Amino acid sequence: MHASSLRLSVALIALLTLSGFRMASGERQSDPQLLYDVRGAFVSARPDVSRRLVADTDRLVDDAIRATFRQKSLPRTVLTIRIVETGYLPLILGGRFRAKVTVEATAVGNGEKIATGTFAVSTFALDQAYADRILALRIAERVSMEFRLQDAGPSTLATALFP
Repeated sequence: MHASSLRLSVALIALLTLSGFRMASGERQSDPQLLYDVRGAFVSARPDVSRRLVADTDRLVDDAIRATFRQKSLPRTVLTIRIVETGYLPLILGGRFRAKVTVEATAVGNGEKIATGTFAVSTFALDQAYADRILALRIAERVSMEFRLQDAGPSTLATALFP
C-alpha cells in the first residue's frame, strides 16, 4: 500500500511540473500590413454577462498591451472587445462554458474601423467563478495571438523556476 501511494505522489508531482511547460509555436512570418500598435482596449458585454468575466478579460488584455513593445512605427489602434454571447451546458459533473466574442480595431488617428473579427472560446469547469477566469484567459490569449501582443498571462511553476 505504501509503494502505490508513493508512486501516485511521484506521478502527481511530475504531472504538475510538466503541465507548466509549453511548446513554442512555429514562428510564422507576419505581414507588416496586418500588424498594429495597439494602444488600448475596452471590453464590454450585455448586463447578463458575468462582471468577473468582463473585468478579468479587460485586465488580461491590458496587461498584454502594456507588455508589448514594437521595434518600428506601426499604425496605432484601439480595440473594442465585445462579449456578445455566453452559454452554459450542464454536465454530470460541472459544465461546459462558452463565450462568443467580437473584436474591432479602430485607428487612433482618424477613428476608422480597420479590422473586425469574431471568435468563440469554451472551457470545462466545475463552477462559474473558475469558468469566468479560464474564459477570460482564453479570450485574452486569442486577442494577443491575433494582434501579436506579448503574453503576460499568469506564470506557472516552470516559468517561475526557469524564466
